[in-house]
Amino acid sequence: MSVLQNLTAIKMLQLKAFKFQLNNPFKWANGWSAPLYCDDRKILSYPKFRNFIRIELARIVAEMYPDADVIAGVATNAIAHGVLVAEQLSLPFVYVHPTPKDHGLENQIEGDLRPKQSVVIIENQVNVGSNCLKVAEALRNNGCKVLGVVTIFDYGFPATYAKLEKAELDITALTNLETVLHHAENLEIIDNEQSKAIQVWQRKPSKWSK
Repeated sequence: MSVLQNLTAIKMLQLKAFKFQLNNPFKWANGWSAPLYCDDRKILSYPKFRNFIRIELARIVAEMYPDADVIAGVATNAIAHGVLVAEQLSLPFVYVHPTPKDHGLENQIEGDLRPKQSVVIIENQVNVGSNCLKVAEALRNNGCKVLGVVTIFDYGFPATYAKLEKAELDITALTNLETVLHHAENLEIIDNEQSKAIQVWQRKPSKWSK
């Protein structure tokens, strides 16, 4: 666990951005049951931590992808963070829907994006990875080079890593589930048995049930 992973996890826990409900699991959009929920949108309501996230996301982009031409936010939840990163780095910004819109101009990519540009994707959190994969595919189909994905939180699902690796899509996160669980225990938000139960869910989330 790095200093950055620890700081991000602790602050998000202090902001109550993570909800733990093992006895009454959350239902995800894909139908999975989950013993926790990451409400990262709370970050936007706290200027000091919002600025911390902006600076650290931008620093990772600058250090890992110095040749980036454009920042792309995953619509809709990562648009705000993507704009903040683009502003910090004085780079153009676009946002990308996982699928094309069914109204108006029916765009999938919103903004001005030219072929052969190098793009970094900003995501708020990575769980099953489907949105990242769809966005990366849209950018590549537009003739762009996708350098990687930078996100606030990573659930660390083994199946997701396999899909991202197959798609040659690198991911870097400010913090991850392992670090969050460690500090949630230390802060007595959950106990060791609850932490172990969540780790069991993490290994095969599609098969988990309470």
